[in-house]
This record gives sequence, structure tokens and C-alpha cells, in this order.
Amino acid sequence: MDLKIALNQFSIDKDQVYREWIKWATENPEKLQEVMERAFNGNDTERKRASWILHHVSDRRPELFYVKEKMMIDQLEHTETQAEIRFILRYYSKYRLPRHEEREGVLADYCFKVLMIPNDAVAPQVYSMSVLHKLTIRYPELAHELEESIRWALENGSAGMISRGNKILQDLQRRGLI
Repeated sequence: MDLKIALNQFSIDKDQVYREWIKWATENPEKLQEVMERAFNGNDTERKRASWILHHVSDRRPELFYVKEKMMIDQLEHTETQAEIRFILRYYSKYRLPRHEEREGVLADYCFKVLMIPNDAVAPQVYSMSVLHKLTIRYPELAHELEESIRWALENGSAGMISRGNKILQDLQRRGLI
């Protein structure tokens, strides 16, 4: 089934249709690129649904996205849906961080910004904390800024944010970084 049609149908068997696209994108670089184009440049529905596909592809084969690092980091400045933000931040919270210092900086700045802006969408904030935690282990000089940001975010945070934030703060203390 054509991706654009699959993403825009209102009454589709999502599991069946998307299962095929997850498989195709996992096995074929051109199909993965097609899904990423829809996730990052499509209409609102396409962005949300294609990001869902990418989420599942990344869980099966995270290494496929190593070569997509520049595209994913660049997309942070152009996101239009929470789905795109969730996919990118979730990916970097779970898998390999960018291997390019400038891209690490862009990701860190973005995550600090997400963490510091109160939002109803909890997942991007939780993923941002996790990404920043990983970056702080690589760059210990970020520890105090991360500690302050987490403490500020936790003042009005959800239960999930509070739990993740406290675990990160405990780990930073255990490592002697704060």
C-alpha cells in the first residue's frame, strides 16, 4: 500500500497496515527514508502516524538511524507535532547519542529548552531529562545546570517527571557530579 494513502486513511486497520510499513522500513533504506520524509514534512496526520512507524522501526533496529543523525537533529528546529518531538527525543534517550559535537550541542540546548517550558506533554520533558542525563555523563560540566533545571521542572511536574527526575538526581549524586 502506498505510504501517503496509508497515513491519510481515517478508518484503517493501523496494526495491519503499519506492521507492513514497519517491516519495509526496517529492511529497505528507501522505505525508511520515505517514512521519515512523511514524518518530518507531511501534513499533520502524516507526521503523527509516520512518527509512530519510526518509533517501532527504531525499537527493532536503532542502528538504522545512526546515519539519519543530521536529519533528526536538524528536524528539532522544524517540528510541528508532539509526535515528531517524542520520536526524536525518545530515540536519543534510549539509544546512541549523536557522534558529532555540534549536534550534541543542538540536542542539549533543545532538551534544556523543552525541560524549562511548562507543557502538558510530559513525554518530551521526561525524554529530555534522560537525554541530558546521558550527555552529562559524557560532559560532567553540565551536571549543575541539569540539576537546577530538573529541580525547577519538578516543582510542577507530573508523577512520571518527578520519578525520572529524582532517579537522575540520585545517579548524579552517586557519581559525585553534584
